[in-house]
Amino acid sequence: MLALPTDITDTAQLIVMIGVFGAGLYILNYFLLQMGFIRGSGVTYPVLVIIAASCVLISMAEEFNLAGSIIQMAYILISVLGLLRGYLSHHLVRFSEPEKQFVANYLEMLKLHHARRLLNTADLITYDPNDTLIEEGITSDYLAYVLSGRTTILKNGQVINQCGSDQILGELTFGIGLPATATVRADEPTTCLVFDSQRLSRLLRRNRHIDDALKAAHFRHARQKLLSSNNHTVKARSSAVAA
Repeated sequence: MLALPTDITDTAQLIVMIGVFGAGLYILNYFLLQMGFIRGSGVTYPVLVIIAASCVLISMAEEFNLAGSIIQMAYILISVLGLLRGYLSHHLVRFSEPEKQFVANYLEMLKLHHARRLLNTADLITYDPNDTLIEEGITSDYLAYVLSGRTTILKNGQVINQCGSDQILGELTFGIGLPATATVRADEPTTCLVFDSQRLSRLLRRNRHIDDALKAAHFRHARQKLLSSNNHTVKARSSAVAA
């Protein structure tokens, strides 16, 4: 068992033990980070760094080391700045009313600062009646969220569905380079949040959390849209038979 020299004072011994604790905390923190138990962008990691660096800095009270002190103070300062940045990004995020509508109905599971980054890639666009938003057979990375208005979806010239507000358009072919499976036309003045495909693609490549949340939302919405399209087809056939 490791024993401390007997000729040092109790205070000096305590200072040494604080430094050893700080070193151990550094190692534990790095282990937890590499094993995936904590995230570098979370709160736990920088808090543990601050504690560990403070302990090591205290241990230098007996034998001052300029280089070591600079390193520990830099760790503390950078960690504090990281925590401040995280606080500001989480608590000072602002959304317009249309953006709040989108987040509430489509990205309720995504953290607000991630939702803000996602919405930074979108613009508000209003379409006139009979404007074509998506054309069948044309390859485009069009992705939009309908805030208000109504659109008609046509397949081979036949109406297969109608979409109102709180609907997503283009989620089936966005980012996969395939032609649009149907034409989408505005029936009335329709306002959408339209995402810039290049900016959004870059964001999704860099941020797995946003990419996963968007894919999950697309899957839920595509399922709902398919059910709605099937119901619309059944009603149309029933009306034709009755006529």
